[in-house]
Amino acid sequence: MRRVSYLSIILFIITAWFLIFFFWNFIEYNNYVAGVLRNGGLTFRGDAHQIIGAYMNNCAPYLFYALVMGTLGWLLMHLKPRRILETSVIPVVPVCDCTDIGAIELNEKEK
Repeated sequence: MRRVSYLSIILFIITAWFLIFFFWNFIEYNNYVAGVLRNGGLTFRGDAHQIIGAYMNNCAPYLFYALVMGTLGWLLMHLKPRRILETSVIPVVPVCDCTDIGAIELNEKEK
């Protein structure tokens, strides 16, 4: 079974939160516009552009944010985790063997 990262779960929770706000705001604004249309403050034929623009200003940002957060969560969930390359320990080899230093000095003194 595949593990889902905590960040992906948090992004999905934020997505659900934005979707709840979107639907709640859409229903509330729909009730408001229906009331104004009933009272004659607006006519759909003459003010359709304003009504649609108001829906876009009040409801669409929440839907957009939900889509972005959901997409990021999905991408994060389906990306393959990077493996850290295992580094092998490289042995440090001294340039000269310390036991040979005395022999080199003796050889140089003999010359």
